[in-house]
Amino acid sequence: MKQANQPPERLVEIHSAPPREAQKLALVLHALGIPHHLLRAGAHVHILTPEDNAAEAHRQIDQYLAEAPLRTAPATSSNRRAGLLAASAWCAFLSAAHLLMSKSFASTWVSQGVSSASDVRQGEWWRTVTALTLHADIVHLLGNLALGGLLVGLLAAEFGAGTALLLTLLGGALGNACNALIGASSHASIGASTAVFAALGVLVGGRLLLDKATPQRGRAWVPLIAGLAILGWMGGPSERIGSNGLPVRTDVPAHVLGLSFGIVLGLCCLKTLRAHSHERSKLSAAALLMFLSWALALS
Repeated sequence: MKQANQPPERLVEIHSAPPREAQKLALVLHALGIPHHLLRAGAHVHILTPEDNAAEAHRQIDQYLAEAPLRTAPATSSNRRAGLLAASAWCAFLSAAHLLMSKSFASTWVSQGVSSASDVRQGEWWRTVTALTLHADIVHLLGNLALGGLLVGLLAAEFGAGTALLLTLLGGALGNACNALIGASSHASIGASTAVFAALGVLVGGRLLLDKATPQRGRAWVPLIAGLAILGWMGGPSERIGSNGLPVRTDVPAHVLGLSFGIVLGLCCLKTLRAHSHERSKLSAAALLMFLSWALALS
């Protein structure tokens, strides 16, 4: 029974934040069993705890904020511009490359740029990059423009245009490299779809990081399940006759490997890359890798 002359509980403020962030922090405290109160004042919510719990509450909130540097910021015009820039760059480059390579030098570009397993095994690593810019026909190109532009745009809007394009290119190249190493020596592939699924993988890895840094950790596996569903829906086995009369088959292992390497890059590199917000440097690195690869292929 509470004594009548017991002094009232003294509350101290430990943090203030916009309402949405304050609710997340309150969930952290609630999960840890730390008593707290929320007080709305203007545009911010003040988090109050009993004086005896203030030190522990401070420590837990500081730890949570330090471990969640990838928390999503509200959408801004700059986020949208980054997404539009990356999607436009993706579509413009692949379209220009297809137009150039469909002209008189098509056979030379394809023979020098295709990801041939036997050549990659002999050290011609640049083929894993150049093959991403080659397409069998306009139908093949349009599919990679549509899905790739969407995924690269979403990735750039959340993490930056340079980060999105660089990780998409690296994930696609790693997927092609692994596919060449584990497949038959006669295997050869072209197309940006490996990079498209790498972009999907980076998105999945990024969302896993974001959601695991929140109290609702159970949602962290939702992006992975969604990514696997998209892989099964759009990256599964299929075959059609191309405009040149030759069969065009879906390279399922390349899609799986692109998605897998994208997830690894998203989990292992995204936090580090985003911490260094020099997006122009990352754009330059992606462009340099592509230029160097084609220079080696045509030399």
